[in-house]
Amino acid sequence: MKKNSKFSIVYNFIVYLFLYAPILILVLFSFNESKLNAVWTGFSLKWYKSLFTNETILLALKNTLIVAVVSTILSVMLGTITAVGMYRYKFRGKGILDAVLFIPIVIPEIVMGIAMLSFFSMLKDTFNFQMGLFTLIIAHVTFSVSYVVTVVRSRLEGFDKHLEEAAMDLGATPIQTFFKVTLPVIMPGIVSGGLLAFTLSLDDVIISFFVADAGSTTLPLKVLSMVKFGVTPEINALSTIMLLITVVIVVLMELLNKASVHRKKILKFACIFLVAIIGGSSGLAAYVHKGQSPQAELNVFNWSEYIPQSVIDKFEEEYNIKVNYSTFSSNEEMLAKLQAGSTNYDLVVASDYMVETLIKQDILQEINHDNIPNIKYIDPSVMNLDFDPGNKYSIPYMWGDAAIAVNTSKVDFEITGYKDLWNPKLANSIVVLDDQRAIIGMALKKLGYSINETDPNALAKAEKELLALKNNIKAYDSDSPKTLLINGEASVGFVWGAEVSLAMRENKDLICVVPEEGIFIQQDNFVIPKKSKNVKAAELFMDFIMRPEISVEISKAYPYANPNTAAWGIMDESILNDIAVYPPQEAIESGEHLKDIGNKIDAFDKIWSNVKK
Repeated sequence: MKKNSKFSIVYNFIVYLFLYAPILILVLFSFNESKLNAVWTGFSLKWYKSLFTNETILLALKNTLIVAVVSTILSVMLGTITAVGMYRYKFRGKGILDAVLFIPIVIPEIVMGIAMLSFFSMLKDTFNFQMGLFTLIIAHVTFSVSYVVTVVRSRLEGFDKHLEEAAMDLGATPIQTFFKVTLPVIMPGIVSGGLLAFTLSLDDVIISFFVADAGSTTLPLKVLSMVKFGVTPEINALSTIMLLITVVIVVLMELLNKASVHRKKILKFACIFLVAIIGGSSGLAAYVHKGQSPQAELNVFNWSEYIPQSVIDKFEEEYNIKVNYSTFSSNEEMLAKLQAGSTNYDLVVASDYMVETLIKQDILQEINHDNIPNIKYIDPSVMNLDFDPGNKYSIPYMWGDAAIAVNTSKVDFEITGYKDLWNPKLANSIVVLDDQRAIIGMALKKLGYSINETDPNALAKAEKELLALKNNIKAYDSDSPKTLLINGEASVGFVWGAEVSLAMRENKDLICVVPEEGIFIQQDNFVIPKKSKNVKAAELFMDFIMRPEISVEISKAYPYANPNTAAWGIMDESILNDIAVYPPQEAIESGEHLKDIGNKIDAFDKIWSNVKK
C-alpha cells in the first residue's frame, strides 16, 4: 500500500512538472539580466520596469481588460437567459436554434474573423461608424455566448423543477423564484461559463486582428507582434503578471462556487480587483504619455518591430500628433484588411510586390513628393523600380535580403550557395523562412531560374528539390529564426539578413554567406491608402522618418538596409560593413525582387502545401 502511495506521489509530481515546467521557466527568465532566454546571466527587475513604462503595452492591456470584462458580462447575461429559455420552453424551430448556437464553437476562427470583418465593413459603409473597442466587444460576445449557453444548460440538466414549484406554491412570484431558487442552483454553471468567456476573450488573436481598429490593439495582438524579434524577458514579465492575474481570478471564481463563502463579499472584491487593474493600466499609460492633448491622430499599419518606440515618441512630442501603431505579420494579412476597408489607416508599409498588387486594385492614392522634402536623401538606386515606376504611390523605407548563416563550429565543409543546403551532412539542422515565395524562389534559383518563374515544368522541378530538402530542415520560422542559430539548435539558416546580423552579435561562431546563385531582395515602402483621413500627418511622418539622425536611430534598433544616403555618413561603420545587412554591390545588382504573379500564386500555394504536409 505504501509502495503504491509513493508511486502515486512520484507519478503526480512528474505529470505536474511536465505541465508546469515551461511556465516556471518563463517566470524565472522574466528576472533574467540578459535579453536572451537561452542563457541565465543574473537576476534583474529591469524588464518589469521597462514593462511599466511601455505605453503601448499598457494601453493594449487596458483595451484587453475592458473588452474581456464587458464581453464577459454581456455573454453571461445573454447566455444565461438563452440557456434557461431553451431548457424551460418548447417551441417550433428549437432544434434548429440549438444547432445554430453551436456554430461559433465549431467554426474555424479564421472564418469567423473574416465573416465579422465583412459584416462590420458593410455596417460601417451604411451607418458611418468606426471600428474599435465596440466592434471588438460585439465580436467577442458573438463567439463567447455559445460557450456560456452550453455550460449553463449542462448545469440545468440536473436541476429539480420541483424546487421551483414548491417555491411558487409558497407564494413566490416567478421572478422571486428565479432569483431565490433557480439562480443559486445554476450559479456554479454561470460562474464557469463566465470564466470561460473571460479566458477566451483575454486570449483571442485571430478574430481580434480582423475587427480591431488602429487604436484598439489588444494585448495578445501586441505580444504577437513583439515576438518577431524573439521572446524577450519583457514579454516574460508581462506573461508572469498576466498569469498572476489569472490565478487570482480563478481563485475568486472557485470561492464563488462554494456555498460556505459569502458571495457578495467575493463579488465585491472581484469587481474592485478588475477595476483596479483597468484603472492602474490606464493611469500608468496616462502617466507615461504625459503632455498636452494631441491635435490629430495618425493611424500607421506596419510590420512588427520595425520602428522604435523612441522614434514614435519624438514625432508625437514634436508635432503633437498621436500615433496609433498597428502591426501585421504578412503582406497578405495587411491586404485582407485594406481590401475589406475595415479601418481608415493613414500610412501603411508594403513590400515591393504588394505595392504592385495594391496599385492594381486601386487601393492607393498618389503621393505628393513636394510635401516630403527629405525624400532627397533616398538612394536613387531604390527609386523608380518596376513595381512603381516614378514612385507615384510609394516611398522606400527599408530593404533587406535573405542570406545564409553558417555555424563554423558545427559545419565542416564550405557553404557558398543554396546548392550546399542539400548536403546530407546537414540533416535536421537547417532553419529556413516560413515564406513560400522565398523558399520556392530559393529552389528555383538553385535550378537556374528566376525567383518569379511560373512555368509549370520549372515549378515541378522546384517542388521535387524542396521535397528532397525536407530531411535537412529543422524548422520553418520567419518570426525569430535567430533564436535557433544563437543557441546552436540549428547549424545553418536561410533567413532574413537582419536575423543573421542579430544572431552573429550573440554567437561568434556564426558567419554570413551571400548565395552565389543570387540573392532575394525585399524592399518595404510607405504607401497612403485612398481612405486615409490624415494625409498631411502621413506626409509629416514620412518626412520625419527620413531625417538622417532619425534614420540612423532606426538602423541601430533594427538592422535592415537603410536607403537614406545622408544617414550613411553618420552611421557606425560596423553596420555598413555588415554583409548580412548590406551585401556586396555585385550581389545587389544581380539580385531579384519578388513580383506580383497574379493567379499563378495558386501553383505556389499547392507546392507549399505539399512540401509542408
